[in-house]
Amino acid sequence: MSGYRAGAGGIIKIAEIKDLRLKIKELFKKTINNEKVERVLVEEAIEYEKEYYLSFSYSTETRGLVLTFGKGGSRVGSHFDEAAKNIDVYPIDILEGFNGENVPDELKEIAIKLWEVFTKYDCELAEINPLVVDKQGKVWALDAKVILDDDADFRRDVKFPQRNLFGRPPTKREIEARKIDEGDHRGTTGSVYWDLPGDIAVIAAGGGGSIVNMDALLAYGGKPANYTEHSGNPPREKLKKLTKIVLSKPGLKGCWFVGGTANFTDIYETLMGFVDGLREIKPKYPIVIRRGGPRDKEAFEMLKEVAKKESFDFHIYGRETPMTSTAKIMKELAYGNTDN
Repeated sequence: MSGYRAGAGGIIKIAEIKDLRLKIKELFKKTINNEKVERVLVEEAIEYEKEYYLSFSYSTETRGLVLTFGKGGSRVGSHFDEAAKNIDVYPIDILEGFNGENVPDELKEIAIKLWEVFTKYDCELAEINPLVVDKQGKVWALDAKVILDDDADFRRDVKFPQRNLFGRPPTKREIEARKIDEGDHRGTTGSVYWDLPGDIAVIAAGGGGSIVNMDALLAYGGKPANYTEHSGNPPREKLKKLTKIVLSKPGLKGCWFVGGTANFTDIYETLMGFVDGLREIKPKYPIVIRRGGPRDKEAFEMLKEVAKKESFDFHIYGRETPMTSTAKIMKELAYGNTDN
C-alpha cells in the first residue's frame, strides 16, 4: 500500500452510498505512485476535532528506539516540512520500556498498545497516522502502517503475507531467487533480488559495488529489469540458477554481468555458472561482462571460446576498465547509440 495516496488521488470521499460502486470502479482504473490499484479499502468517515501523528521506530542519530509524536496527523506524510515543527522525537530506553510518557492522557492507552505491537512483533516501524479524537473524546486510528524486521520472522508465531520494499507481494522470480541460498551458505546468491520495470538484466557482484553500478546504469539512461547481487564465493550451480531466473523475464534487450576486482571470489567458477545459465536460455541480445579477480584471465579465455562456439554476443572487460564505464557500453548496445 503506497504512501502519499491522498495527494495522488488514492483517497476518495463520498457523501452517498449509491456513489460507492462508481468510485470503486474509478479507483481500479488508476495507477497510484507507480502501483496499479488492486484492492480498495472502504471505511466510514469520522468527524474529529484533534489530529495527531504517533509512531515507534529506530533512530540512526540516537542508535536506539524513539517515539515520534505531535500534531499534524496525515499532514506529516504529505507535507512533512510544514508539519515537522509540530512533531517531537523522544528517545526510549529499551530496558525501561514505554509507559505512556510524552503523549496526552487521552492517548496513553492506544500509545501503549502500539508499543506492545512494536516490541512483540519485532517491528522496524509501527505508525498510526492520523490518530484522531472525535467530539465525544473517542480515539480513532484512521490509518496505520507496520514494517517488520524480516530477520526476526523465525520468532513470530503469526505468519504475515510476504511484501517487499515496494509494498507489493513478491513476484515469482523474487520468490525463486531467495530459494537459491536456502540450506546452502557457500556465498550469497539471490537473497537480494527485486524485479524492476526496465529491460536490461543485471547480475551484479558485491553489495556496495552493485549499488554504484545501478546508479551508473540509470545515469546513462539504462533501464534495469531487476536488482540482484552475489557475494562471497558462490559455487557454479548457484550462479546458474540465478542467471536462469534473471533472464527468464520477457522483453529483455541486454544483460550486464558486472562487478569489481575481487580478492577471493573464483571468477572462473562464477562465470562458468553464468554460462551454464545462458546455455539454457540462449539469449540473442548483447551481454556485457566486466569482472576481475582470481582466475579472471582463464575465465575470459573460456568466455571467448564459448562465444565462438555458441554465438553469444559477449563484450568482455577486465580490471583495466572501470566497472561503471561499462554501464554506458551496456546502454548503447541495448538501445543503440542514442540518448534514450
